[in-house]
Amino acid sequence: MFIAVDGFNKTGIPSTLWDAVEKYSRIDSIGGIALLSVIILVLSNAALNVPTVLLLGSRVAASAALISASEEARAWLILAWVSTVAGNLSLLGSVANMMSVSRLKGLSFMVIISPFGTT
Repeated sequence: MFIAVDGFNKTGIPSTLWDAVEKYSRIDSIGGIALLSVIILVLSNAALNVPTVLLLGSRVAASAALISASEEARAWLILAWVSTVAGNLSLLGSVANMMSVSRLKGLSFMVIISPFGTT
């Protein structure tokens, strides 16, 4: 996943998209927070929440740091909270959700080998 995210970053697409929305998604306004939250929500369900944080984290933090150091900390909290909640809004938002559903349906999603046995 980390290699794929890094490769995607090197295409320049995430930077181009962020440059287009950065001025509208600043966290010093309610509208900016709402837009940033929608972006995080969509990406977290389309690409899972961990890659979303990897793609947006440094850009959101750098944008907020231009406002103030406390806004940078707030930006990380918003990114963490929204991506976590968004990852649980749908089955596709989290691998854990998909594993849980497959377990309920009696399907085998993956086998995990641990020191305590196989699950």
